[in-house]
Amino acid sequence: MKTKIKLLIFIVCITNAAFSVANNIQTGDVFFQNGDFKQAIKHWENELSKLDNQVSQRIDVLTRLAAAYQAVGKHGQMFSLLSEAVSLTQQSKDMARSAIVLSQLSDAWLSIGDTEEALTLADDSFADAEETKKPSILARAANSQGNALAVAGYYPEAVEAYKNGISYAEQAGDFALATKININRLNATLYTEPLDKAMQVLQETWQKLQKLPDNRDKAAHFISLGTIVLELLQADSSTQLNNFDKKTALSYVYTAFSKAADIAKIIKDNRTASVAYGRLGELYEVENRYTEALTFTRQAIFFAKQGFFPHILYRWYWMQGRIFKAQQEFDLAIDAFRLASDTLKPIQQVLEIGYRRLPGNFNEIVKPVHYGLADLLLQKAASTDDVETKQNLLLDAVEKAELVKVAELQEYFQDECVSSLQAKNVRLDRLALPNIAILYPLALSDRLVVLVNIDGTFHQAVVPVTSEKLNEVVWDFRLGLQTRPNNRFLNQAKQLYDWLIRPIESHLANVDTIVVVPDGKLRMIPLSTLYDGNQFLIEKYAMALTPGLKLVNPQSIEWNSSEILLVGLSDAVQGYPPLPNVPKELKNIKNITKNNIAGDESMLNTEYSLDNFNNNLKSNEYSVIHLATHGEFDANPDDTYLLTYDSKMTMDKLQNVIGLGRFRDKPLEMLTLSACKTAVGDDRAALGLAGVAIKAGARSAVATLWFVDDEATSVAISDFYKELLSNRGLSKAKALQNAQKKLIAQERYWHPAYWAPFLLIGNWL
Repeated sequence: MKTKIKLLIFIVCITNAAFSVANNIQTGDVFFQNGDFKQAIKHWENELSKLDNQVSQRIDVLTRLAAAYQAVGKHGQMFSLLSEAVSLTQQSKDMARSAIVLSQLSDAWLSIGDTEEALTLADDSFADAEETKKPSILARAANSQGNALAVAGYYPEAVEAYKNGISYAEQAGDFALATKININRLNATLYTEPLDKAMQVLQETWQKLQKLPDNRDKAAHFISLGTIVLELLQADSSTQLNNFDKKTALSYVYTAFSKAADIAKIIKDNRTASVAYGRLGELYEVENRYTEALTFTRQAIFFAKQGFFPHILYRWYWMQGRIFKAQQEFDLAIDAFRLASDTLKPIQQVLEIGYRRLPGNFNEIVKPVHYGLADLLLQKAASTDDVETKQNLLLDAVEKAELVKVAELQEYFQDECVSSLQAKNVRLDRLALPNIAILYPLALSDRLVVLVNIDGTFHQAVVPVTSEKLNEVVWDFRLGLQTRPNNRFLNQAKQLYDWLIRPIESHLANVDTIVVVPDGKLRMIPLSTLYDGNQFLIEKYAMALTPGLKLVNPQSIEWNSSEILLVGLSDAVQGYPPLPNVPKELKNIKNITKNNIAGDESMLNTEYSLDNFNNNLKSNEYSVIHLATHGEFDANPDDTYLLTYDSKMTMDKLQNVIGLGRFRDKPLEMLTLSACKTAVGDDRAALGLAGVAIKAGARSAVATLWFVDDEATSVAISDFYKELLSNRGLSKAKALQNAQKKLIAQERYWHPAYWAPFLLIGNWL
């Protein structure tokens, strides 16, 4: 039996009781066990400074300190400390400590979603543990193996690893550890066994848990156990619960959270008390018993405030908002959602990489908070007649949605520089932009909201189409756009035009350029391809897109003082096919730019190595960099790269070469990528493409959403540069529009597969 539940936190074991250490180190253990992580960090950092020559005790403090940093979401410090601990265990050949450090490091990699590295480290930990022949060490190593296997989806293997861990823990007489591992085993069992078997494991674990002494660990275990069953109930399912007494399940959940709350209050652990009461609130929310849910949620908020735990506080504000919304108390719901959004905003990047959860849960943990508030604000705006109030509400809604846009880029690139770059940018909707419309669609679960900003004023249109239906049409459309033999894509092109453009078309009378801020799956398609029945949208308006409303202040390129670097790869290298038209493409651009700009330089094939490219940009400042080479944009940024002759240039390398240093204050004006593609059907991959200009520190980028016929690319790109340089003052958006219209006018290239993937990202002027 498989269930959809996702347990956010796996129980892991740190080295608290692994070795007999000095009392002054154990003082930090008390702080840690009481949830006072900041005080534990302060104490252990002080102890660490005294232990330069005491290798064993230094390792013990390093692992403790790393666990405390992980608890507060500071992963950079955590990895640094564990790396030193690994080095020390290798030097001292201390297999026992090595096993524990590797186990903890495995868990650290799990916490940021790298299951492959976590599995390797867990196996290494178990190998070292076997050399010690110590059951307590073997138990911890087996638990780490189980955790890594479970997150990787190898549930039967995880269950076996947990069973081994339980056996070792019982041999060692460590029944608290055996209980911890049993809880992990229960979670994995739900994916592999019938529910009645899983409930047997639950009952066994419950009995063992009851016998443990009342302390923070026991309270945490009750919460974990209750959470497993609660999430099973939330996942629902009448089919899954046919053979299971739901009342019994609810009783387990209620009792588990109540016991956790009681223990937490006795030991004065505000954090655990907050989580326990919050979980009780969730239990009653699931049961639609909103009065009780609200009571417990308020208690959760109280205890979270006592210790200031924003990473859990925002969740209880969010739940409070959902409860008020369910009770039709919309103003109270807005207030609660706003508190959740404001609490989440400063911590959302740490939260994203600081809590162990499967990739993709960004859409379940961060986005619903900000979008939930935006949803309520949009509803209120739609029912408001006062013009000023309506504009304030719409602006507020967009600002909350923008928090998601920024967070998505941070989460994709795992890069705080995205924030620092955007901090220097300006809001498009605050600028005087004649003849420009900013199109801001928001795909909400029950409706599509189309916002358009013209001359600083927002207009809202509500389309009764669910996000599920919209995504289905977008997916079919994307496939059709790349299928050249037929024109069935026109059905979706018309439907999407009716949803996205027609409702706000009356506001576009004086508009010649549309700047799109795409949302979700809409990133996968070029909106230039929408069809009104007679024309494509690009035939009526110049188009540009941006991943968010913030841009480097848009301005035209000063061509007379500009230099261009032309880079190309036409040879077949590293398993990629040749691009025979690249030399012609570069030659055409060079002929166009000749005598029109300050200077140009070319790098082709063997000249275009990563080192040569890097060295060239160290010694020269270019306004435009044109890269005619294969590029892949993937859901995983580590698999996103541009091909060089001898290697692959990741987005981080591109940023290091282009985006940092001198270009931070003087951005690259334009980066052109003329042969890249994104993974079909993956909006995360499209997000990477949309964010490439920000990542590279460029004002704008021209790139392709899918790989285009080599000859069509050469024609389109050459025409784009020709339009730019022969019509000084013409915007990049207009230049690209003219180039695309020329392709559409040719029967050979009429199909969007040839002209549509060319996107202008960022500054359109």
